[in-house]
This record gives sequence, structure tokens and C-alpha cells, in this order.
Amino acid sequence: MEFEYLDEITSDQLFRAYGSSLPEVFRTAAKAMFGVMYDLEEVKPDTEVQVKAQGVDEEHLLYDWLSNLLIEFEVEGVFFADFAITSIEEASDERFHLTGIAKGSREMPELRTHVKGVTLHRFSLERVNNQYTATVVVDI
Repeated sequence: MEFEYLDEITSDQLFRAYGSSLPEVFRTAAKAMFGVMYDLEEVKPDTEVQVKAQGVDEEHLLYDWLSNLLIEFEVEGVFFADFAITSIEEASDERFHLTGIAKGSREMPELRTHVKGVTLHRFSLERVNNQYTATVVVDI
């Protein structure tokens, strides 16, 4: 299972994303977030956008990645459906830096709802053994 939606909050959407590596959990969290808004299977990617993020730790890096994806969605008008992380590095400035690719289409799928933003409420990124779990709440 890549991700699951939990119905514990009424005005927001809570989900958990899973991955066996940091890049994989970042990818699945992005898919889960955009899957709140529309069926990812309806999107036929023909456009790629490079997205960068940074954070003081891996958890804040994930928050910035998801937030920057939403900004690109709003500004570029691209409905993203697939994601790839090309690099995650801890730089000399003691911050984590990420570069990724978001793939999508400007052709609008049928919308379920609109994600307004990522919240820090209950936000977490945990690693147990070789499994990462991201818990994310988005404001809808």
C-alpha cells in the first residue's frame, strides 16, 4: 500500500503515505495529496516541472516539497500525477535540499475538491526499521 486516507477530520483531509526510502515516501505523499483533488489515473502526463525544496530536517523538507508542489499546481496550472525525486542532500548550510520532477497535464480532470494548503497539524515523518511513514493533513 502506497498511501491511505483517514476520515478523522471534517474540514481537512488526513492521509498517511508509505515508502521504503525517503524518495519513495516523498513521491507517495505527493501522489496522495493530489489524489485528494482528482483521480490520478485520469491524468495523462505530457508536462514536467522541476520542483525544489529545502528544510532544516527531513520532516520540514517533506513539508516544503508538498507546499511547493501546490504552488506549482496553482501557478503553472498543471494537474500532477507522477513524481520523481532526483536528489536529496544535506548541504554545508546544515539544511536538506531536494530536487524533484512533477509530471502532469494542463488538461483538467474531474475535480473532487481543492487542497488549499499543507498544515503542520499532526504532520510527521517517521522511520521504523526500513519503512518510512508520513502523516499529513491538508486543508480543503
